[in-house]
Amino acid sequence: MQYLPIFASLTDQPCLVVGGGNVAERKVVQLLAAGARVTVNAPRLSPGLEAAATAGRIAVALRLFDPALVPLQLLVIAATDDRAVNHAVAESARSALRLCNVVDDPEVSTYISPSIVDRSPLLVAVSSGGQAPVLARLLRQQLESWLPAKLGTLAGWAGSWRERVKKKMPDVAQRRRLWEQVLAGALDARPGLAQDVLSGRLAAADARLAAALDAGEHRATGPGEAWLVGAGPGDPELLTLRGMHLLQHADVVLYDRLVAPALLAYARRDAELINVGKTGGGPSTSQPAINALLIARVKAGQRVCRLKGGDPYVFGRGSEEALALADAGLPFQVVPGITAASGCGAYAGIPLTHRNEAHAVTFVTAHLGAGQETGQQTNQKPDWQRLAALGQTLVVYMSGRQLAEVSTTLVRHGRSAATPAAVVMAGTTDTQRCVAGTLGDIAGKVSAAGLISPSILYVGDVVALRSRLDWFSPAASGAAYNEQLSGAQQ
Repeated sequence: MQYLPIFASLTDQPCLVVGGGNVAERKVVQLLAAGARVTVNAPRLSPGLEAAATAGRIAVALRLFDPALVPLQLLVIAATDDRAVNHAVAESARSALRLCNVVDDPEVSTYISPSIVDRSPLLVAVSSGGQAPVLARLLRQQLESWLPAKLGTLAGWAGSWRERVKKKMPDVAQRRRLWEQVLAGALDARPGLAQDVLSGRLAAADARLAAALDAGEHRATGPGEAWLVGAGPGDPELLTLRGMHLLQHADVVLYDRLVAPALLAYARRDAELINVGKTGGGPSTSQPAINALLIARVKAGQRVCRLKGGDPYVFGRGSEEALALADAGLPFQVVPGITAASGCGAYAGIPLTHRNEAHAVTFVTAHLGAGQETGQQTNQKPDWQRLAALGQTLVVYMSGRQLAEVSTTLVRHGRSAATPAAVVMAGTTDTQRCVAGTLGDIAGKVSAAGLISPSILYVGDVVALRSRLDWFSPAASGAAYNEQLSGAQQ
């Protein structure tokens, strides 16, 4: 972050505004609303500032900028129309170790004022770091229209109950869950305590919460729950709304190597994040270890979001984890995700089916051997002869290391070497790369282009439509992709 957002308590704290015009007046109004003791330093004052001075609401230093005033303040604002004066104010503040905002000049400011949505005591601050103030204002206006006007009343009501709830519920996790249930309907008009408060029925809300606490409903104990959530193929915005909701409420997040790091930012700040990703040929968390971790955490009463790349039930081994939970008698939910075949294909301009080209699609994994974790081998290998004979789209997952073998095997079993083929690496991300060719030359082209895993192979006539349907233009380079992938593994 370029800036650390801080909500400052300015009640009875000295603050200096240098400048006496309309802009300075707006800053003074904000500071006074926060309870600050404001001094205005300027040779002349706007009518509004003169009225505030006459009423005794502000102190005034009617002179040119006086650096001696700066060390006496907590915050300083430079709001003159003279750039040289503003920079002198900023330099004086920096020397005195005081935070200073220079209006419309973030480069010399040590703090900036955000756009504010005021639902006191609830405040929402929006900032673009001074880069796009109009965008910040538009977002603030959107939030103003979305957030209920009495949301501050709800926050104050919850605050009035904090100590009583804490005495009844010493366990932090149980308190958090109670408040999540109580406040859940604040933004979606769901009936409950939150709507009672927002509708002005404070006595009814008090009675309902008191009754719930006295009845011991808060003492309910038992296992937690596991949520197997598909994170999608890479683009964080492809996570479903349901998946986002569960991620934000999880106590623990177990995530795969290929889950976009940006998604983890949506987890609660106090949630425990555990990387259980598997790395081909490198350090990995075994599937039995993941299953055991899921079971142990759910038995401990935690809500566990198992965040898996793509879809949990499409080559994601989510069914193995669900079976382990089911055999242990533990509750779980499965939230589908956009699997790589459809997501990466759509972003690369490759439809899986088309009325004139392919009426069916087959997904297959290129991992020919399984059971490496236990030393056992499986006989469930792809029937390449049958797959080669199908006149439909074939999508081969995890094809990076096996690409040459897969393409050669398909040709050997009868699929034409001239069949259109493409490999997509890091699909749906800013580092997506796609190499197109034929089944006969795709392995060589991919090797020459330097594509690495994770990648996915598409085989079939639909690949030829890519030249007309390729709409996505990734911006970053392959080097940036490798850096992102490395960060995800840490």
